Amino acid sequence: FETLVRVHEPLSVLDFMEQVSFGQSTSVHEAMQKISAASGGVLVLMHQDETAETLRARALDNQADHHVNKWDPKSYGIGAQILRDVGVGKMCLIATPRKMPSMTGFGLEITGYCSAKEKISIKDKK
Repeated sequence: FETLVRVHEPLSVLDFMEQVSFGQSTSVHEAMQKISAASGGVLVLMHQDETAETLRARALDNQADHHVNKWDPKSYGIGAQILRDVGVGKMCLIATPRKMPSMTGFGLEITGYCSAKEKISIKDKK
């Protein structure tokens, strides 16, 4: 089976209230709609510390103050373990394509990428 997957590190608690994404390729709302339209999938929400400055910038809609966090191998491993533990194997990521380390050590395989706005094309949904 191929599972539709979104692993999301919220920039702030406001990520859960916004229907569009600021600073992320896909919002939580968009990912949930995509997974619902596919009759299933997995949405993993990872913890990310927020500062008063980032929360204030988001509240004021000041996108210039947003920053992209550096890749964290610990978070990557934790996310991969969560996906494996919930039964994901092959997956299509709801994300912008990017170069990522192999996930075969976790028993995971990325079969493709899709945006929250494009049509579902997964044959075997989980």
